[in-house]
Amino acid sequence: MHSQFLQPTLRRACLVAAIVAGAMSVPAASDWPEWRGPTRDGRSSETNLPSKWSPSGDNLAWRIPIGSRSSPVAFGNRLYLNTPTGDIANTQERLVALDAETGKVVWERRFSLYLSDVPQHRSSWASPAVDPETGNIYLFTVAAQLICVAPDGKILWDRSLPDEYGAVTTHGGRTTSPIVEGDKVILNALILAWGDLNRTGNRYFAFDKRTGQTVWISSPQSRHYDTNYSTPVVATIDGTRALVVGGTDGVYHALKLNTGEKLWSIEVSKRAILNSAVVRDNVAYITHGEENIDTTEMGMIAAVDATKSGILGADAFKWRTRGFLPTYASPVMDGERLYAVDNSAIVGAFDLKTGVRVWEKSLGTLQKGSPVLADGKLYIGTENGKFFILRPSATGVEVIDEDLLGTAQAPEPIIASPIVADGRVYVTSMEATYAIGKRVPRKNPANLTNPTNATNPSAAPAVVQVFPFESVISPGQTVSLKARLFDAKGNFIREEPAALWAVDQVSGAVDGKGVYTAPAQGSSAGFVKATVGGLSGVARVRVIEPLPWSFDFETATSEAPPAWWSGAPGKVFQRTVDGAGTVLVRPRDDTVGRRSKIFLGLPNAAGYTIEADVRGREMRRQRGDIGLINERYGLVLFGNGQKLELHPWQAADEMTVRVPFAWDADKWYRMRLRVDHQADGTARVRGKVWLAADPEPAAWTVEKVDKIPHRMGSPGLYADGISDMYFDNLKVSKSQ
Repeated sequence: MHSQFLQPTLRRACLVAAIVAGAMSVPAASDWPEWRGPTRDGRSSETNLPSKWSPSGDNLAWRIPIGSRSSPVAFGNRLYLNTPTGDIANTQERLVALDAETGKVVWERRFSLYLSDVPQHRSSWASPAVDPETGNIYLFTVAAQLICVAPDGKILWDRSLPDEYGAVTTHGGRTTSPIVEGDKVILNALILAWGDLNRTGNRYFAFDKRTGQTVWISSPQSRHYDTNYSTPVVATIDGTRALVVGGTDGVYHALKLNTGEKLWSIEVSKRAILNSAVVRDNVAYITHGEENIDTTEMGMIAAVDATKSGILGADAFKWRTRGFLPTYASPVMDGERLYAVDNSAIVGAFDLKTGVRVWEKSLGTLQKGSPVLADGKLYIGTENGKFFILRPSATGVEVIDEDLLGTAQAPEPIIASPIVADGRVYVTSMEATYAIGKRVPRKNPANLTNPTNATNPSAAPAVVQVFPFESVISPGQTVSLKARLFDAKGNFIREEPAALWAVDQVSGAVDGKGVYTAPAQGSSAGFVKATVGGLSGVARVRVIEPLPWSFDFETATSEAPPAWWSGAPGKVFQRTVDGAGTVLVRPRDDTVGRRSKIFLGLPNAAGYTIEADVRGREMRRQRGDIGLINERYGLVLFGNGQKLELHPWQAADEMTVRVPFAWDADKWYRMRLRVDHQADGTARVRGKVWLAADPEPAAWTVEKVDKIPHRMGSPGLYADGISDMYFDNLKVSKSQ
């Protein structure tokens, strides 16, 4: 949520963090604060780690029956785990804080899921991340909600990317684990928002870690194939602090950390990249398990010269080895070899200088998790339920220990990657979490630091960045903007007090100090621009007036939907329909993106009723679906199915309430959706549909009392454009 609509806990947080404050705090060698560890490459510098253990007790510190598909993270004396909870009709994601010594639950926070196509069994996909400076924990749910939680479990702020940016989630569940770098939380998501983000695509986000405000959004991809979960790695490349990440377009991208500008990209796969890269000494080691661009051979491991720029070609490869398929697992490296695990649980070793495959070893038949390298050993769990401790060498690999989690009849699949912290190895299966070995906390942790973000006040500016990059305010409110200058390498120079400010498309005015003031009434959207010399940067601003709203679309001056609606561009149009005048049309769409969610207002809206006239057509013997969204609940009329459904979480069929409802094509119906929060903590959600030409019935058509309710959310519209779908006489008002 943006600064003008933050929860009280966020208002108590520091508003603006310094971009540069000397050397930044980073995790000690005994911490594992993110999915790939303290150096984001799957390695730990710890020694004297376990070589033998048994799930039945030998060298097992504890086992708790809390499992997940995501890896835990460790910071200080806490483990944090993102895990599903509740039965199939009440599934939530929860962030659990465990005492690392005993495995006992210290606290937990539960989060209901919404507006997502991810089913229950694929929830809790992403690992949390811990900020080493504050100890705050960041969780990114399969509903594309980013949540900041204090070490004591208090929620500090959250950002709902579906409400704000039209984020799209898919059945596969792929969700990126966030990282914390300096003052930023970084992740990616598939979105369709508004303005210059009016094309469906995978974007990279940097949020201020203290306030949740957007720092930058980067759009390096020209296309999108399918969703992914490649987590960025950060490295200094030829003097530039950069992110390297695999895209949903089959391309690895390098972006400047502080600005999101693209340094280079290299296309390697015909599908999305799921792996994370490893960067060392200006070389990016990249992998994938899909079809290659220049050959039908599957899979690749390669070394790329990361000092190059622009769109890279074949000359950027130092070497390439094809035919090995590490689709899911990310690689690790020692000083001589790179180790990768393919889809069939075959671990392979590759010479770092030449890419030659040195050896390989089969560990099973199914693999998702990534290996960890520590104390000269590889720790690897397989989806077959086996956990291995291996000792690799130049000539082969020794199996030091091999254990089955669960039983031969009911093995515990291991999809998460193991972690190392304070002398222990932790492994999470789908059923449980295991602590292996004796915990030995360091009394004097190593004083490790990330490279400092260099500053040079006399450097020539190359980029103007306006912060905050995104704001949503009400009429008459203000937002204070800052013009930040960065050099060509992405290093911060200064905040520029003498920037020239102007508004573009959005109503209102901005003064010479960068304070934007919204007009006293009306909604609009656009940009506030800061100019310094010949350079300009913009911030995105939406002004949304308070309820009530009413749209009959008769005064439309163009086909485009209202500029402040998110998820609407290219999906819905204001068009004249015979016999109905001007209405909002979701045209027939044959693509995979035919389902549309349009968000009309603030992500923290609550206590309102939304209603509209709706009409569907029959085209090619198919009828689309149409509905309303209220506080993240959906009320949907299904055309082919001739039914009405009420969705707390669309993919969770067991949470859905449905009734048969026969409705004709080419007739107008009235829909209404209301959410009431009750004293016992539940929500009463009611939907009503009737023929628009008839009197309104007294009874509600469908109802649900939700025990794990959503508390807020933007009003919205839903349409599956398998045929033309129409909206008219849309109203949103405070519930009476």
